[in-house]
Amino acid sequence: MTCIMSSSKFVRAGTLGAIVFVGLGSLVEAQTAKSSVPAPSTKVEAQSQQLVDAEPTSTVASFGDWVLRCQRTGSGSDTQRVCEVAQQIRTQDQQTVAELAIGRVKKSDSLRLTMVLPVNVTMPNPPTFAADGTNPDVLDLGWRKCLPGGCIADAVLKDDVLGRWKAQTGSGRIKWKDAAGRDLAIGISFRGLSQALDALGRQS
Repeated sequence: MTCIMSSSKFVRAGTLGAIVFVGLGSLVEAQTAKSSVPAPSTKVEAQSQQLVDAEPTSTVASFGDWVLRCQRTGSGSDTQRVCEVAQQIRTQDQQTVAELAIGRVKKSDSLRLTMVLPVNVTMPNPPTFAADGTNPDVLDLGWRKCLPGGCIADAVLKDDVLGRWKAQTGSGRIKWKDAAGRDLAIGISFRGLSQALDALGRQS
């Protein structure tokens, strides 16, 4: 999933490529604008009712410093509900500088961690993630792509790693090298991650 963070001009690429939030225009209004003769109000009302589903297309729930985001895609028998948990890392002036997301597209898929960092990075040196801030977890993190707003790295999360993260009460740390080879780091909060992952499991 790729969407634009308007607050920081960074790109968020979530683990779930199927989640794409799109602003939908009004088909009824577009058709009416092209026609010199407006359709009967009863017909427009009927069309409007058909365009609105009884179930929400997207939901967001907060768990401490993490959020659970779900998006319903497709229709009829092809309907699919895709969810992820995510955390945005912000500066003191509330500018988003990075984001983490954990999720899967299909129930049979392994959970993946995806992080988006600023574009000023050294490749192929991958970022590292340490749950306790000191010893990096063994994650097969690798840079996947760089977009105008950010660079994306991801890795499969094994059950033992998730178990350690859910038990964490402190903070984590992401480290990477910028284009000049300098070491950079940002902190990650684990507050609410266990509850968010449990809720993600129920949604899946």
